Amino acid sequence: MDSRRKGSLFYFGERILLGTAGLVTEPHSHYAVSILVSLTNSFHLYTKSDSVIESQGIIIPPNFYHKLDAENSEMLIIQLDPKSDEYKKIIMDNSPKTIDINTRQKIQNIAEPLFNDSLNCISARIIYNQILSSLGSETTPKKYDKRIEMVIQKIKEKMPNPVTLTELSEISGISTDRFMHLFKENMGIPLRQYLLWQRLHIAAKLLQGGENLTTASHAAGFSDQAHLSRTFKKMFGVKPSLILGSQSLSKVCFCED
Repeated sequence: MDSRRKGSLFYFGERILLGTAGLVTEPHSHYAVSILVSLTNSFHLYTKSDSVIESQGIIIPPNFYHKLDAENSEMLIIQLDPKSDEYKKIIMDNSPKTIDINTRQKIQNIAEPLFNDSLNCISARIIYNQILSSLGSETTPKKYDKRIEMVIQKIKEKMPNPVTLTELSEISGISTDRFMHLFKENMGIPLRQYLLWQRLHIAAKLLQGGENLTTASHAAGFSDQAHLSRTFKKMFGVKPSLILGSQSLSKVCFCED
């Protein structure tokens, strides 16, 4: 019988706070910044150049191709927007950054409640803020171009129904080429990848609510469950069931940002 403790997952808009045990991913990269801290044993990162990083605390920059082996670790994982001010205060280049031992120990203590099923959205967000603060950051709200704010609002209103580039560029009042550039400049990722990210969030909510993979896939706007699984795996390195399955975590909460 697996004696490892179950963790918790909290979504705050584009931010993720996760406590989980025994996580092993396939090679992947994603637009989000990842903060990884083990509460127990060291974990290993395998990079694109086949080098191995052994660590108990590290910050991974966006689009950094890697494989995580934390099979014997209880892990804190935070993912956040690489264009956010809070990230810019943590790391300034595109290389993984080791978290020093004093900061790591502070984060380990802060993250402990993720494994005792005691958190709600408010207390989890406090923990998230405390962890970012311990890394020298402040969770200040990001300000977007007002045209992009209007577009994001329209996307959230229409999802999971299709949203076209032409429709969104018309809302912004600029050409499609200029709009795509402005969107990536503000959001840190291309429009297509952002739309996929939003569909993953919709599917994740449905899966956690008890829907099966086929129903959740179609309801979120994916062509089929294979499309959903491929997208999730490409962004997170694991199948949806590994993160969202009822046996993996004791709690999954989708919180208002």
